Amino acid sequence: MFRSIAPYGRVRTLQILASFLIFCILLSTLRLYRRQPPPPSIYDYTDGKTRGARQNETGITPPVSDETSYLRYLVREYRLTNEVPYFARRIRPQFDSKTRKSMTEISDSKFMSRDFQRVRVDDEQLDLHAEKTIPISVTKSATPDQVDASALLFGVSTSYDRLTYGNSSLIRDWARWLTNGNGASNGASLVLTLHRATTREINHISSTLHEKGIDAVVLPTDDTQGSTARYLDLIQLLNSRKGELQGEGREKKFLGLVDDDIFFPSMGKLLSRLSKYDVRKKLYLGLPSERSDWIVENNVTLTYGGGAVFFTPPMITAISQLPCLNSTTQPLSPSSSESRTGQWDEALYTCITSHPGSSSHSDTKLHIIPSLYTPSDDLFSLRTGYESGVQPLTLHHYKHRHRFDPGKAHLVSSLCGESCFLQRFFFREDGWVLVNGHSVAEYPDGVDVLSVTGSTLRESGGRNKNKNKVRVDEHLIFDKEDSPERRMEDRKVISWAGTKRTWRLLDARIGANGEVWQAYVKRKGSPVTYGDEDDRLPEDDTVHTQDGPSDVDSVIVLIWEP
Repeated sequence: MFRSIAPYGRVRTLQILASFLIFCILLSTLRLYRRQPPPPSIYDYTDGKTRGARQNETGITPPVSDETSYLRYLVREYRLTNEVPYFARRIRPQFDSKTRKSMTEISDSKFMSRDFQRVRVDDEQLDLHAEKTIPISVTKSATPDQVDASALLFGVSTSYDRLTYGNSSLIRDWARWLTNGNGASNGASLVLTLHRATTREINHISSTLHEKGIDAVVLPTDDTQGSTARYLDLIQLLNSRKGELQGEGREKKFLGLVDDDIFFPSMGKLLSRLSKYDVRKKLYLGLPSERSDWIVENNVTLTYGGGAVFFTPPMITAISQLPCLNSTTQPLSPSSSESRTGQWDEALYTCITSHPGSSSHSDTKLHIIPSLYTPSDDLFSLRTGYESGVQPLTLHHYKHRHRFDPGKAHLVSSLCGESCFLQRFFFREDGWVLVNGHSVAEYPDGVDVLSVTGSTLRESGGRNKNKNKVRVDEHLIFDKEDSPERRMEDRKVISWAGTKRTWRLLDARIGANGEVWQAYVKRKGSPVTYGDEDDRLPEDDTVHTQDGPSDVDSVIVLIWEP
């Protein structure tokens, strides 16, 4: 009896279990479906409502833009404020200008196509992109890898501590004018003496220079010698090194004695200027940079070379025999021993031009190749400096005087050529001025650009009234190329009133595809005076003012495209 109903009971039990299992599956599916979030709304990504990583429709996090990465690097590296007003612009040089202009005017494009974007760098959704590319007219000029400086031999005396200070920033600066910019020598050679250096320190500096591509010989100096005596002894070392290189088939036509913080930003132009001199003659040349390299004594303007002097081979051979430059020679007079103290360029000038040992020395002239300033600039009451629009041949004491980093600022010359370094660009539509590699300035209350000869500078008073009284020392010779008329042919000045807002170059780098990135920053707080004449306003100036204090750092990024 029981056997007849057993199979039916088992089937019924299985049906109940199957129904229960199906019910559980349906219930789980329904709950899972209800937990799915709704499709994302565009409003979820505005006004900072989300903090997670933003994803696209495929669920893949998009890459961070180069502009965003660079800004975050700047904030981290230079300790900028986390919130910054930010603007970025792409620029492409057009090599269609026949000459380098004192001021290049851009009338068809605004510098700022929109206002600053206030951003927070810790925003994970930050996605920055530069404004569209605008063309800028420049003249074709040499880039560092196109310069052959094999005719030059330099001499520098310094210390190990100075060369290693600031992550060896001086050596990095040297590499911009002693190499091709790509880690190989440009042909120029260097004799470097280190004061009180150990063998280990000399070997370290030698290795560092070699790694940078700088062709150098590093030598120790007498521990008892002062700076001037060490530089005067370099005359003998340069003369000897010249002979050694000539024996190797490497003839040097000009030998330069320079301070360790001299920078040559326009090596192509420098070589062009030097090539106009006859190297078979005894020639002595000085390259002062700015007004600080000149002095006025008894109403006579004078320079000793501004920490950068050059000699032709016959000249350096001749002066190496002078008793006042020879530390092993008994001084002929008190002035001979005094010549080995003070500033080395002054001691050298005194020895060469007025040493009593030979009457011919008194007739030796110092040929001047000026850079940013000549005494004739005072005839027009001109302000001179890095914002003057002049293409410089030398920069002197750039860190001490201006807190300027030429090693970074000069990187742009690898893309647009040496003549675009410190070149000025005036965006007439919105009143911005770019000094390439130095600063960006806004004049919100009005600005204009005037020609020196067409402006009222000649009648503006000041030193103009004493035009006939401006005299230079009789031992100085200027070429016609540096006459007041030639230097003022295209000289422009900025005329402005009210407020000036300045962003100074803080960082620069070369990208993987050859782009040059520049970051100009205006620090929070009161405006910083860097030492430039254009930063200093007279106490009685009631027309011009610097920008007021700010609670955040602001950043302008320029991306130069090849």
